Amino acid sequence: MPRRNGPEGLSRPLVSVVIPCHDYARYLPQCLMSLLNQALDPAELEVVFVDDESSDGSLELARALLGQMPFGSWQSLALARVGRPGPVRNAGLALARGEHLLCLDPDDQLLPGFLTGCLKALARTRADVAYSGYFEDSGAGRREVEPPDYSPLLLANQNILHTASLMRRAVFERGARYRSATAYEDWDFWIQAAQQGARFVRVAGPLLVYQLHGQGYFQSAQKRDGESKARIVLDNPAFFPPWTRAWARGLLRGEPWAEPFGRGLIPVLREQTGLDRRQGAEDGSGPPCGNGLP
Repeated sequence: MPRRNGPEGLSRPLVSVVIPCHDYARYLPQCLMSLLNQALDPAELEVVFVDDESSDGSLELARALLGQMPFGSWQSLALARVGRPGPVRNAGLALARGEHLLCLDPDDQLLPGFLTGCLKALARTRADVAYSGYFEDSGAGRREVEPPDYSPLLLANQNILHTASLMRRAVFERGARYRSATAYEDWDFWIQAAQQGARFVRVAGPLLVYQLHGQGYFQSAQKRDGESKARIVLDNPAFFPPWTRAWARGLLRGEPWAEPFGRGLIPVLREQTGLDRRQGAEDGSGPPCGNGLP
């Protein structure tokens, strides 16, 4: 059962922040302080901390810190070891009561204007998801990443949204979930949301700090890049053209013409998929002129 602190049965918090954690106690103080440093009354925030059976005292530290901080409410939940951040986020989102939802990894930090900037963008455009640029911090230096404006083709090609993107509660209620079939769980989540009709708005300026280090889940996920991208395609077939779906099937079957493509990129143009090479090899005619599938 979750441990709760704060009023229940009252009006919804403006924002629920879900923090999944496994052995990241050392990052928790700066992560939680980044929430207190927002240009927003912390009484309007709910923090939902979900611990994936940490062995470094993360759960105890989170409860101690949250008990001293002026958030409107907070919850904590201890899970038996899952080993993937996606299901841990799902557990937190299912408990969250806020009008808006945000998943924030404990080794990341929001910059002071993040929540107000995203909330204003959602109100102004009536979009469902607000995302921003970020600083990628490797420890040796920072690199600024500014994503492009949203388009379905761009999202099909690469994940242009950071995990820490603010969404209306309706995105989760319409059925978007983090799925474990792919290591790129957040990319798959945003594609699900797009297929369910979510609208996206980009907020200018880097508004969070993303910690890039060798222990992060994303770094290990990149080792399963090709398979993970193929699973996204086949689990969301309507979002992708037929030649990309053929590429994904070929890749999972180990067919030599279906190469993994660039890391973190899904081929959305037919000539990128290798399909033409396969057809030419089968009939001896070389690359076909049309765009139809063989």
